Amino acid sequence: MDRKMKSQKNLLYCSLFLIGCLFIISGLSAEDTVLVYVIDIRSEIGGGVSTYIKKGIQKAEQANADAIIFDVNTPGGRVDAAEKIMRAIQATHIPSIAFVNRQAISAGAMISAACDQIVMTSGATIGDSAPVDAQGNEASEKAVSYIRGTFRSTAERQNRNPDIVEAMVDKRLFLVRLENGDIIKLRPEEYFNEQEAGTQMQVLCAEGELLTLTTRQALEYGFVDTQAENLTELLAQYRIVEIDQDYRPDNKDAVIAVLTQNNALDRQKELGANRVTFIKSLENAKVEKFVVTLADRTVFFLTSPYISALLLSLGGLGLLVEIRTPGFGIPGFLGLLFIGLFFGGHMLNEVPNAGVLGLLFIVGLALIILEVFVIPGFGVAGILGLILMLVSVFYIFFQNTDDVNTALLWLSVSIILTSVLAIFATIFLPKSAPFQRFALSTVMSTDQGYHSAGAQDFQSFIGKTGVALTPLRPAGTARIDNKRLDVVTVGDFIAQNTRVKVLEVEGSKISVEALEE
Repeated sequence: MDRKMKSQKNLLYCSLFLIGCLFIISGLSAEDTVLVYVIDIRSEIGGGVSTYIKKGIQKAEQANADAIIFDVNTPGGRVDAAEKIMRAIQATHIPSIAFVNRQAISAGAMISAACDQIVMTSGATIGDSAPVDAQGNEASEKAVSYIRGTFRSTAERQNRNPDIVEAMVDKRLFLVRLENGDIIKLRPEEYFNEQEAGTQMQVLCAEGELLTLTTRQALEYGFVDTQAENLTELLAQYRIVEIDQDYRPDNKDAVIAVLTQNNALDRQKELGANRVTFIKSLENAKVEKFVVTLADRTVFFLTSPYISALLLSLGGLGLLVEIRTPGFGIPGFLGLLFIGLFFGGHMLNEVPNAGVLGLLFIVGLALIILEVFVIPGFGVAGILGLILMLVSVFYIFFQNTDDVNTALLWLSVSIILTSVLAIFATIFLPKSAPFQRFALSTVMSTDQGYHSAGAQDFQSFIGKTGVALTPLRPAGTARIDNKRLDVVTVGDFIAQNTRVKVLEVEGSKISVEALEE
């Protein structure tokens, strides 16, 4: 019995020992595991994309990722959205790599330049970052100057040649390579002065052109760090290193960076071997891909300027139809739904004050409804309501584009589209089959044997005048020839106590118009 108990104790001790070893091994393994987050930038840069990328960076920070790789293949997009992405990249403590997997044009080049390292595949391109307005025309000198300064400071921060990025933005520059290999920008007058002085220089980008670099050129000019054909090849080249604080005096702590093996060795030679310490390799890193969810795609869709303008127009049309018809039905429901999608999409996209602006729109709509159904005529409440609605929509577009002219353009597009849709609905909707299912279209004429009680008496009111006892919107009550009659207007709404005249009678339908005072 004692032998059996002793055997069981030994077995228990062995089991505990093995479990402890497993915990130690798994802990060491987890500590040594390198985690890399990959965030795709594979669409036109807009507000939705900037929100998605910021979420991806936050996710990487929460997971204590060792590096973030931005897989870039974009034709560009909005500069304001690119700036938000650049600020998010620069604010994170995680080393970043831009993997230009085909093209990084315009805003894509700006985002890539904000990363610590740039890697390009063969046949890729980067550059052409001149700002344009909403119509695609060249932006003003003020806009060009602002982007040039932003791009230059970003390049300087990452120890890249700032003159190269300026040539990507401003076509009024020459980019030349001097005899000693230096690449510098020259204004036209400076270039021609150097030419007259006999300075030997190779023109890389002439005045009137925007610089766009191929992979070979970008490597040759020192703008990108290395070339890789896929993610596996990229990871195999990179190491996580710790660089002494003297390398960047504004930092109190040592800098954690990602460098290629060759770059790290060069940095050791430059700063001293004791100032650059190899920590980990990315070669066998665990890769987590931050994917675009259906919710993200929905937000991208709802906040694109084209869809936003369409939602606003359809919402406005639904509300117009609802206001002109009694009760509350499908047009009103659809109108509120489209308006809700417009403001809700921008709230999800984290557009500043989108919720407040949506509330402002609701207040404006309430004032217009109050004006139409309660207060006679169209006065202060209606005008104030219209102003509140227009201002709220304008600021949504402005917050989303960061440009007054672009915001005014999309607001104008929405108003024009709403007007066109309203005209179309007025002409064609009453004749459509779906509409007629909800309308009484049977004609009950006297020729077919139908008779309306009092119809003959109503005919006698044609040409007579009276007073509107209620607002006619368009139906209401009027006193004509000392009799209360249910009437409808043939034109605009008519305020209470306005003198009216009977124009025609169809059965029991009495049509009136306002008399000019």
